[in-house]
Amino acid sequence: MLAKKVVIAVDFSPASSNLLNCIDELVDKGLEEVILVHVIDLRIGEERSIVAVQQETETRLQEMAEKLKKEGIKARVNVLGGFAASEIAHVAEKEQASLILIGSIGKSILKEIFLGSTTFDLIRMTTTPVLIEKYRKDEADHLRNVCISKFEKIVVPIDFSRCSQLVLDEIRQMKNIREMILLSVAEHGETREEVERILEDYRTRLEAIADEFREKGIEVSVKTGVGLPSKIITTTAEEEQATLIVMATRGAGLLKSLLLGSTSDAVSRHSKRPVLLIPCGK
Repeated sequence: MLAKKVVIAVDFSPASSNLLNCIDELVDKGLEEVILVHVIDLRIGEERSIVAVQQETETRLQEMAEKLKKEGIKARVNVLGGFAASEIAHVAEKEQASLILIGSIGKSILKEIFLGSTTFDLIRMTTTPVLIEKYRKDEADHLRNVCISKFEKIVVPIDFSRCSQLVLDEIRQMKNIREMILLSVAEHGETREEVERILEDYRTRLEAIADEFREKGIEVSVKTGVGLPSKIITTTAEEEQATLIVMATRGAGLLKSLLLGSTSDAVSRHSKRPVLLIPCGK
């Protein structure tokens, strides 16, 4: 996956401020240009005029942009008014961005494992890949990125659909992946024998995929499970101390219904590890 042009959603929360910690590894993925986007919620009354708020916001974004320019990255700012998720999605589509980078902690969120409302709404409607950064709190109660080298050890849920194939196509373009865990989950089975047959089939098919990536020098392990896919995916990522979960999402796009596949929805919400969502349908 080449992250040539990245939209970074900024709301000036501690979480979004830490998003720039991801820049170095995105440069390794081909990053050339960043668009810093902030959306002013016009539904919330401000004592100051909207013009004053916009000017202050642009000043703060320009300061961030200057830091990026000093690192040799093209940077632009975009201050908009309206519904944050739809505006960010629109900018990414208009700019033909490679990726949207957003933090997982909203201003009203109480626990780190849940998504802020903007992030949740965005992944429902965008047709651009979304990298959801995750954070933990240190002993001083400060937010820290869960892991900086996110592409070193990735968990890849596979259901053998067209969407899974698109995810694998993206991974084939990624660099510096050291280790992969390919994971398939069986949800249903009338008998124990049927479940075992399904899992054996999964293991055979996963091993075929694994061999391709092993030839590229990547260490690959194969795992299967039975139960709720989102639970098994997030649990596996924690047990394996993965740096990233890479999976498909079946978002419907901007003009259609805002339904999201339940597994990618739940993983995005509850994972303590960063999640990269690859839309498989526009």
